[in-house]
Amino acid sequence: MITTSYDPAIATLLPQLTHADPAVRRIALIGIADYADEYPELFVEGSRDADAGVRLEAARALEGSADAGAVDALVDLLGDDDARVREAAAVSLAEIQDAAAAPVLLRRLAGAAPDARAGILAGLRKLRHAPALAPALASLDDAAAAVRREAVGVLGYLKDARALPQLARRAAEDPEASIRQAAAGALAYASGDAVPDTVVPALLRALRDPDWQVRQEAAVTLGKLQPPEAVDGLLAALADTAWEVRLQAARVLGLLREARAVPGLVDALGHPVVNLRKEAAGALGVIGNRAALAALTAALDDPDVDVRKTAARYLG
Repeated sequence: MITTSYDPAIATLLPQLTHADPAVRRIALIGIADYADEYPELFVEGSRDADAGVRLEAARALEGSADAGAVDALVDLLGDDDARVREAAAVSLAEIQDAAAAPVLLRRLAGAAPDARAGILAGLRKLRHAPALAPALASLDDAAAAVRREAVGVLGYLKDARALPQLARRAAEDPEASIRQAAAGALAYASGDAVPDTVVPALLRALRDPDWQVRQEAAVTLGKLQPPEAVDGLLAALADTAWEVRLQAARVLGLLREARAVPGLVDALGHPVVNLRKEAAGALGVIGNRAALAALTAALDDPDVDVRKTAARYLG
């Protein structure tokens, strides 16, 4: 039973929260939604309502709340019978940015059902809570793809070097393409002499992945790390069937000033996608050798103004 003394602005609506008509209860909860941070217990109570519509509004109102009772209520709603309620609870948990919620989330993670585990990990992601490292690493081996995906997200935010070997394994070997893609992106925080020797090989394997989005993400991460040993793989990626992958490979090879990339970049200048032609022109300009500059001269006649401007900028 709710016994707290409340702001007069909402006191008149409180009796409606226990009205026999669920529509009245739902509208009353919507009417006080702006007070969820101040009086979370009202919405915790609403999260236990017999009506799914009321529970849905409670879940929405508690978005981002780090109150212990609110977090527990949202985790409970991850197992709700109504799909809309489950989705709203997951969204609200994912918006938490106060680390005060982390102990509750970690406590609830152990023994939770797969859907709940994914939602709890999503709630932990933005908190960058160091004690989440071990359970997130363990979750990389979860049978549920949604759990593994959210675990990758937690580790990507933590940026702890100890997670790199397992992230590399997921980027190369996870059976789900979306997880391989997420893991390849998460490896971007690898840097320094302590980088495990599995990271670049995993990214190079991801650069040959059957899924073009995984290949693209691997190329983006290689562009951030710029390892010299990735050049051969990036040269091969210049001939990828997906123009998005070719674009990223062109960008990285330009950053590396790799002269061997010139033939592939020249070929990309004839591609129908403007963005790829523009990136190829920029990479040729950065490389700047005789063959590259000759190709840029031809690009001055490109039908797209941005490609022509890029070529002209490097030709002086």
